[in-house]
Amino acid sequence: MNAPPAQPTTLHLLGRFSEAFTGAERELLDIRRLLEGRRPVKLWSDVPPHPSYAGLGIATIQPFAQQFPRGGTLLIAGVHMRPGIWLKYAGFEKIILFYNLANHGQLFAAMEALRDSTGLDPELVFVSRMLQLSVGLPGRIARSLMDLQPFLAVADERFARAAGRPFTVGRVSRDAPDKHHPEDPALYRMLASRGLKVRIMGGTCLAAALQGVEGVELLPAGAESAADFYRSLDAFFYRTGASTEAYGRVVVEAMAAGLPVAAHARGGYAEVMEHEVSGLLVQSQEEAYDAVMRLAGDAGLCRRMGEAGRVRALAVHGPEATQREMAFYLGSAAASAS
Repeated sequence: MNAPPAQPTTLHLLGRFSEAFTGAERELLDIRRLLEGRRPVKLWSDVPPHPSYAGLGIATIQPFAQQFPRGGTLLIAGVHMRPGIWLKYAGFEKIILFYNLANHGQLFAAMEALRDSTGLDPELVFVSRMLQLSVGLPGRIARSLMDLQPFLAVADERFARAAGRPFTVGRVSRDAPDKHHPEDPALYRMLASRGLKVRIMGGTCLAAALQGVEGVELLPAGAESAADFYRSLDAFFYRTGASTEAYGRVVVEAMAAGLPVAAHARGGYAEVMEHEVSGLLVQSQEEAYDAVMRLAGDAGLCRRMGEAGRVRALAVHGPEATQREMAFYLGSAAASAS
């Protein structure tokens, strides 16, 4: 008689849910939702979660209360976390480490710490080819998992802009200075002086440079749902400062929402954009200004680029791509259970 198939082991998703708007942690929530009913999944945070995550079933690791993940597979959502001594007692069968922040020193330190604590070599998952090539290590390239449906609905609504509304450009990010380019405030001032409206969600950190500038609205991260925020825009702009954006899922969300995107050419998101077709990739302050003003003056270009961006976002993160990624997590369940 054949033995019944082994039940899949638990997939433990470890993040740092301390802020209201973080791409890596939002991806963990999407992974849990997509795996619901297909594999046991448990969400963990290495610090007490932000109040915005209340009711989402995220457990805080408390080693001395014996509350920490055990057995199965551990997925760590970034090298910025340093799991503690509890790792020695967790008995994991497999560890997956997301490399989603361009900091090679932290990556090698995390790999060494995990190996010393568990005896396991973590399996690396890179969010972009750029990131893998920059460090030269083997691993799997997996685009950030996300639910595009709320943003696709925005695209259906927004291709006809309300008459009389100022052309509005904006961006979404964590509310932290490193997420913004040093020249962004000057760019926003120039755009506002030309009659454009600028909305920055996750931009209160720019208040010292932009407070009181007419036409510039600075919102804290999470002030609106991402989908509602995109509804208020006619174009999306994105670049970061000293840190390189490993992927930038907000760029793909904006593309899915049918927004024409102008973004700095340095970033993992550039791998899913085709310049002049599904977005505008820029290098300098002058190019950034010219790209946004070009979009503001050409409704046909905005529509064509928004539609092309939506098609590209679906190709990279739509249902078929998502199912391929889910096979990885379900495959690791079968491997652990066998």
